Amino acid sequence: MENFDFSTEMVYGKKHMCKLNYDVKKYKFVEMVTELFESELNNLHTLQEQEYEVFTEVGKDSNTEFHKKFYKRLDEGWEIQDEYDKFIKNEILPFLGLSEAMVQKFPTFRVMLTNNVAIVVKHHDTDHLHRHPDGEINFIMGLTDMYDSNTVHVEKMPRLGEYENITLKAGETICFNGNKCDHYNEINKTDNTRVSFDFRILPLKYYNKNYEKTSASTNTKYVEGGYYKKINLN
Repeated sequence: MENFDFSTEMVYGKKHMCKLNYDVKKYKFVEMVTELFESELNNLHTLQEQEYEVFTEVGKDSNTEFHKKFYKRLDEGWEIQDEYDKFIKNEILPFLGLSEAMVQKFPTFRVMLTNNVAIVVKHHDTDHLHRHPDGEINFIMGLTDMYDSNTVHVEKMPRLGEYENITLKAGETICFNGNKCDHYNEINKTDNTRVSFDFRILPLKYYNKNYEKTSASTNTKYVEGGYYKKINLN
């Protein structure tokens, strides 16, 4: 499927809202992030030193003390980067039937504290605020269990207004059409912090090296060497 067709594959019943089948024990994402924070991840809210009002501004939701610690460790050089690249090669590209693709350099780190949200506005990724290119394929990996009000609610079809909750166990991953389908958070009324990764894959047929728009939170261009790097199976 080198000629991956987004319009036929990224629909409900195919790859949209499709949970991947792999051995979660092969990958150490949960263990590595747990070791970083020296805590069970669903208890992070009990460790926070700052109080956060409900996030309402894009960017503020990814600027907590936990995000700062995570990205500082990543910038210092962390074997979790190798683990991610291995996961893309072993699981994601074969799932999509691709031998190479543009890949988000490293997943977005999400922390959904109790009584708060992890994304601040209902949106789809190609809307005027987020400005992602057409053709991206979204994935979410739960680093904690995702359920009820601590998860992401995803539209079944674009503009249909009918939503389904993502339900994952820690270590599991789901593919979804966040490029065109709205998705959002409710206030987390569970007793558990939700921690997760999300990342995007762009098949090369949809890649435009001259795409000028930039990401909402970091103002990064959606090009190789910016938002993306190319990964192949060779």
